[in-house]
Amino acid sequence: MKRSFFIFILFVALATPLRAAAADHADTLKVSDIFTTHIIFNTDLIYADLSNSQACAAKILEQSKNMMALKARSPFSTPLSVSALESNGAMHTYIVIFEENPDSLVYDMRQDRRPTPDSGDGSGAIKESKKKKGETDGAGLYRRFDAPLLQDVVAAPQSLWHISTRQYSIEVTCTTIMSYSDITYMVFSIRNSSGVSYECPDATFVVESKKRSKRGVVYDRNIFPKSRYGTASCSPKQETRIGYSLDKVSLAKDQVLRVYFYEEGGQRELVLTIDARDINHAKTSLQN
Repeated sequence: MKRSFFIFILFVALATPLRAAAADHADTLKVSDIFTTHIIFNTDLIYADLSNSQACAAKILEQSKNMMALKARSPFSTPLSVSALESNGAMHTYIVIFEENPDSLVYDMRQDRRPTPDSGDGSGAIKESKKKKGETDGAGLYRRFDAPLLQDVVAAPQSLWHISTRQYSIEVTCTTIMSYSDITYMVFSIRNSSGVSYECPDATFVVESKKRSKRGVVYDRNIFPKSRYGTASCSPKQETRIGYSLDKVSLAKDQVLRVYFYEEGGQRELVLTIDARDINHAKTSLQN
């Protein structure tokens, strides 16, 4: 009896420092059996593993595959681990501990290097914000692990000037088109010279035929980006930038790629038309 009691005390003594160390660890997630905790990654998740599925449930969200939801099934005292593999090849492993009322329910692991307007001189110039501790980012694709990071493509100097449209005192320009293996990168800048903010949740990509009949477009096909970086919304007198990575895009001679920017809650629609030559002869590296 005394021996069993001694073993129990020893187990508690060893488990308590382990839990305390886990709580202080930088890669520790706190979950609750009341609230759901979400982890946001830069790219879609293609693999996830939970060391103890009896104590905690984990799920990759169907509508946003770069997000994982965690929730404890019941209170637990022994730390567990969760691992996730992103489609850009980045592997993450975190310690998970139970806390009934966590301080944070969202862990954003993306690298915050989005281009932001320069609020100092009001010129709307693009500059990078500082990287936040514990955040990461990736290329957004998918078959080649040596692909350029999407945020680096977005931050690269402008290489195209002729693909642009301007309406409602808002100018949208395609600043970069780059092809790398089976990835196509596209970067757009939005400059808002009007006095009203422009809210655009995302761009829409459609391959259309140059040939039109009385009934309208003869051929069209939507293209869905694999990942994005930045924002297409823009405050008055400012400039923003957004980049996309897509599965390899190529066009026939009679096709064009149209990129639609629809205003949320408004009527200001802007459309960019990109010819086959610009797509099929895109540069292949950031140094080009």
